[in-house]
Amino acid sequence: MKASSMRLIRLLTAGLAAVGLAVSLAAISAAGAPRNALIVQALAAGLATGLALLVGWFWRRARWRLWVLMAACGLALVLTLMNGVSLEGAKRWVALGPVQLHTASIVLPFAAFAFARGFGDRRVAPIAALIALLLLYQHDAASSLAWALALAAAALVERPRQAIPWACVAIAGLLAYGAWVEPDTLPAVPYVEGLLDQTFAANPVLGVLAGVLMISLPAPFLLVARARPERRAEALALAALWTGWIAGNLFGNYPAPVLGYGAAPILAWGLSLGLVLGDSVDQDPPAP
Repeated sequence: MKASSMRLIRLLTAGLAAVGLAVSLAAISAAGAPRNALIVQALAAGLATGLALLVGWFWRRARWRLWVLMAACGLALVLTLMNGVSLEGAKRWVALGPVQLHTASIVLPFAAFAFARGFGDRRVAPIAALIALLLLYQHDAASSLAWALALAAAALVERPRQAIPWACVAIAGLLAYGAWVEPDTLPAVPYVEGLLDQTFAANPVLGVLAGVLMISLPAPFLLVARARPERRAEALALAALWTGWIAGNLFGNYPAPVLGYGAAPILAWGLSLGLVLGDSVDQDPPAP
């Protein structure tokens, strides 16, 4: 029953991804994106598909030290703050040739996975709090909110007896609030941050469809959480992460995840799907 449920979820996710790509290309074109942006978007979708398959096959067959994985995610954010691309005081991106990738989009799915699995390791929660602080310094309120929601969802599912994870959730929430009350000076790009408004103005039907699809991005994780109880904490943490990124776009000047132009969110969605849609492996993370 579980195997058939997962097959159905994978099929529904593949359909959502295919429709999402078509609508994304139409929406960013209607919002004024140049032709090269459409090419980058399509290439990112192809790469995200490969990453989802690779992660789904390989991830659960590797034995991860979860605190090391969390530390690697934090280190990536530190390096971005030190050497990343700066725009209006915000340092959220790393340059890979002509492409700028939003670091938090790539690392937070892995970090949310590690936090949801790592309540038995006392080193995981303090690193999660450090990641929340780094996101504040990156001036990334959307990712700060997404991270706080992911930590809260994982903690509510697992209900750890230790006080440290709950303190970490509270710290992340306070830091997310601090990030949101800080003024955002970055200008909006119509086919990135202002996608839904611009698309709706150009074509109301397309704008509504883009909005519905964007809000549907957490759906695969919610379905996995229902179908596979052993993955509930991880799946709901990722659903909450994507809910936060969506809220960042709806209530602030932040990119429309996956539907708006940008390679990093598409890659992040592929990575997130790979983490929860892969076949189960009867192997727990190594003890600390």
